[in-house]
Amino acid sequence: MLSPEIAKELQYVEIAASRRIRSLRFGQSRSRLKGSGYEFEAHRKYEIGDDLRRVDWNVSARMQDLYLKKQYEEKEIIVFLAVDLSRSMDFSTATYSKRLRLLQVAATLGFSASSDNCNFGFMAFTDRIEAYEPPRMGRSHVWRAIEQLLNVRPTSKGTNWAVALQFLRARLKRMSMVFLLSDFIDNPASAALAELPDLKVMAQKHDLVPIIFSDQFERDLPQGTGLLRLRSAETGKQFLMSLSSSHRRRYEALVEERKLDLQDLFYSLGMECLFLKVGEPFLDPLMMLFERRRKV
Repeated sequence: MLSPEIAKELQYVEIAASRRIRSLRFGQSRSRLKGSGYEFEAHRKYEIGDDLRRVDWNVSARMQDLYLKKQYEEKEIIVFLAVDLSRSMDFSTATYSKRLRLLQVAATLGFSASSDNCNFGFMAFTDRIEAYEPPRMGRSHVWRAIEQLLNVRPTSKGTNWAVALQFLRARLKRMSMVFLLSDFIDNPASAALAELPDLKVMAQKHDLVPIIFSDQFERDLPQGTGLLRLRSAETGKQFLMSLSSSHRRRYEALVEERKLDLQDLFYSLGMECLFLKVGEPFLDPLMMLFERRRKV
């Protein structure tokens, strides 16, 4: 059951997303999922009783007669979320944790999909599959899916993209728009994301959109001097780190290098990614992503 505070917040998200998505349709995305609604085999002459809304006025003007678009297939776009619920997603020094901000983004994508009459589903994972909701259509389905996502209690702490991508590849048979919602922080001992063959296969068949969440503390070390004790939320390992100026510069360089590596990987596979800071508003950057992906 959604708490009153979260329900109120998500109602605001639904209203805002529904208003903003009217001119930014998923079906108009500049991607492998080109087209919004119907594909057409050919044209035929208008017959009495035909729906005038299907008249192709441009062709009719050239031919000096009424011609209809001959409809033969309606696309059902699938909007699917791959949601990282590993322990690092619970971290935050802002008002919202990465997981709560992720929930807001997931709700925005779900309500936007509903407004555009798209099927919506999700898969939540850690180093195993924690929850799965098959794609379906409708506003009530989106609310149930978001509530289910909120109530998932992960049984594990780690992150395993290999497991998640294998699951997605097996379940998503039709071309889909797949949002990868994660901080993309995993165990250094596990296989690197760039080395996973399923990522390349998924990128070739589907429209993958990574959304990367980060906290301010993960980008900038706290002010002060001395030693800082850090503990990995996923592995539990601890280590000491000096807050000297040289270590700060090295830390900042590593953070920037990681970001550039992710950007390069995603762009090399034809993906457009979005970096979101959990302490800052998310709706405008998300809608700007939709705007950039509109067909020209």
